[in-house]
Amino acid sequence: MMTANWWWDIQVSFSRDSATISPVILASDKTTLSRMSGDKSAWPVYLTIGNIDKDVRRKPSAHATVLLGYLPVAKLECFSEKRRSLEGYRLFHKCMRTLMEPLIEAGKTGVLMTCADGKVRRVYPILAAYIADHPEQALIAACQENYCPKCPVGPNKRGEPVFSCLKDPDRVSAVLRKVSEGVEKPSEFAEWGLRAVEPFWDGLPHANIFSALTPDILHQLHKGVFKDHLVSWATKAIEGGEDEIDRRFKAMFKHSDLRHFKNGISLVSQWTGTEYKAMEKVFLGVVAGAGDERVTRAVRAVLDFIYYAHFETHTDETLNGLHQSWLAYHKYKSVFVELKIREHFNFPKGHSTEHYEPSIRGVGTADGYSTEHPERLHIDFAKLAYGASNKQGSYIKQMTRWLERQEAVARFARYLEWALSPPVSSPPVQSESTAPPREPPSMPRSRDLLDLEGSRDRTQSLREPSGASNCLQIHPATLSHSVPVHSAAPPTNAHPPEIRNMASSNAPGQPSGSRDHLHLSGPQARELARTAPNHSALPQPSGLRPSQTAPDTGTPLGSTVPSIARPTASNANAEEENNDDVGNDKEWSHGYRVAKTPAFPSIPISTIVADFGTTYFAWCLKDYLLKISRGDLTRMNHVADIELQDTTHVAVYKQCKVRLPAMRQVTTSPVVDIIHASPSHPGPSPLTTVPAYMSTVLARDPSIVSPTMPPYVFDHKKPLQGLRVARVRAIFDLPKVYKAQVLGVTDPLAYVEWFTPFNTVDSATGMYIVAPSTRQRERHVSVLPLTHIIRSCHLIPVWGKSIRNHTISGDILDNLQTKFYVNPYLRHQDFVLFRQLCNT
Repeated sequence: MMTANWWWDIQVSFSRDSATISPVILASDKTTLSRMSGDKSAWPVYLTIGNIDKDVRRKPSAHATVLLGYLPVAKLECFSEKRRSLEGYRLFHKCMRTLMEPLIEAGKTGVLMTCADGKVRRVYPILAAYIADHPEQALIAACQENYCPKCPVGPNKRGEPVFSCLKDPDRVSAVLRKVSEGVEKPSEFAEWGLRAVEPFWDGLPHANIFSALTPDILHQLHKGVFKDHLVSWATKAIEGGEDEIDRRFKAMFKHSDLRHFKNGISLVSQWTGTEYKAMEKVFLGVVAGAGDERVTRAVRAVLDFIYYAHFETHTDETLNGLHQSWLAYHKYKSVFVELKIREHFNFPKGHSTEHYEPSIRGVGTADGYSTEHPERLHIDFAKLAYGASNKQGSYIKQMTRWLERQEAVARFARYLEWALSPPVSSPPVQSESTAPPREPPSMPRSRDLLDLEGSRDRTQSLREPSGASNCLQIHPATLSHSVPVHSAAPPTNAHPPEIRNMASSNAPGQPSGSRDHLHLSGPQARELARTAPNHSALPQPSGLRPSQTAPDTGTPLGSTVPSIARPTASNANAEEENNDDVGNDKEWSHGYRVAKTPAFPSIPISTIVADFGTTYFAWCLKDYLLKISRGDLTRMNHVADIELQDTTHVAVYKQCKVRLPAMRQVTTSPVVDIIHASPSHPGPSPLTTVPAYMSTVLARDPSIVSPTMPPYVFDHKKPLQGLRVARVRAIFDLPKVYKAQVLGVTDPLAYVEWFTPFNTVDSATGMYIVAPSTRQRERHVSVLPLTHIIRSCHLIPVWGKSIRNHTISGDILDNLQTKFYVNPYLRHQDFVLFRQLCNT
């Protein structure tokens, strides 16, 4: 957000050069609390600030987003059915105005805050972004749901690519003010589809609510444009309909980053964000060639738009790619009208794509404002709290009190950890009289994100009584008071799980750094250490095992630490082990990782040939060894003196791991990629067989590079130069009959089958087309070092009009007559490689 236009524009608008801006980011989303039966709901409002990096804000374990309050969920049965909707709008804005009241004065005059570097600055908290789905965006913008919340375009013109400027909040407020005063309704009231309310954002300094409404990738793109509309349209446009689509999904090749719909998609009853994304990865290959070419081009345009919208870093080039995808969709969508599948395209989620590019330029990339994050927070701040209540009429107050106590316990556990732990580093030896006292840890509280002067005194008497007054302050259901957002400066580099840069928040009346209330020495310290609660024994805010995942997002539900407390040593070690695949550079010094003990420590070559399908294993291995021995007489003699026999034993692995480098467009950290080479084997039940799982990869082209060339260096101008698709049949160590030191072979080897070079691009899909490569009517195979395998890739068969036209026996990758698309949607890294950089 720091590089977006909004921040620059706001900073320039201040006359004082020294003004420090704190962009306030709100999120709200109604969620159901009852399980199986009941109608209990909660409506949490969350708050974070743009000064915190989005990578930190999106991590629930970082606690960079706090619960501001609960909005009332009322049925409003006291009103007639006709008036309930309007009164619901008014209730929402009344409650939000109460919540936002402290921001008005603070945004005008600023608040003196002590920042993480110890300096005092005047900070101006200003509403910059509001994360919500479409119904809630309409509620926030005070307009009807069949109108655009952001721009004044009419409901009958939303289906066309017509540029429309955003609504002017001053004009909208003036119109609503006239309506509330009983004056004759201006023409804009009906033209913009407004509702007669007093908007909460009227009066917020420097705030533009219409530019603050951010893109919602989950509901607008994944669920809306793609699943609810495009999939249905494309299915109807294909001859054979659902049956043909299901057959193509069933025939899709497996990949570790891909969900295999073994029963097709028509029978899936529970759709979440995970299923939407899994479908998107292969959907273009599924529909390609099965219908009108314009259908394929429309599907491609939508998928390109979704993948560009997911970028974590944008340039003018990538935003132009986003825009061109949007234009291509509007160019080819008319085919659905011609096929009588659609009559118009006036639906709000389709129109919302128009605002993505301006919003990204204004407030930052769309991935930082996804509604997936607030939905994940519902687990910690709503569902678990409800589970701890008696689920009766006062459950909101009980949830509030439970969250306060959880945070109090976590804060005290954090303090005990500090009190009982030795200093992190050992400075030069000093006497006790001269050694400076250790400062107590900073204890961030939910209201410590912003310090709004005067708000504490104004609202202290209205708070819900609680024994933990310094804990999380949350609205009760009635929202009869303001929520104080009080005390310390925002952290500038908060990193999970430690939140170090907040101001100290000791107990009331306790001076900062004082430890007079806790004397630890000798037996007392040992006894306290023995009885102090273990982090793992404290009540967990998630209450679930770390292995469980959140619906829609695939994010881990549970955490093994309290809400604010740092992880214990054991938990920290576990985290290091989980991230070891990516983060330990020493383990990746060769660019790959294999198991310490091979899955098949010693099997004869005859078994490798029969089970792995490596027909020319001995010949290819010897050919490879001769190539690397050229010019070295000792090596060549050593290779020539040894003849491989069918009984020669070899150590074989089932898989290896390579590390994909970080791509700033889609990820800031390396990604582990798994390469499989596993033969078929008996299944868990009798008479069942688990099929072979052998990955297709991008490897260095043997016709261009030699086995002794230097390591591969990625060239973003020619990303596929020197690369070729191959299928890994076996991963193995050099047989022990050879002397590895003499030959200089230190890495495992791979037996691969090659596909044709990247020479053909399909015009409709923009995907590369490859086919099995042959030499004298036999598969082109070779042995290469594992370091020549760059990454895995995914192939999709070119089915044509109908999959029934293909007679498939055995593995289709062995069919020399079949062509394959190279899938650019497997991962976001693949999209950057095959779409953006290759410009296909």
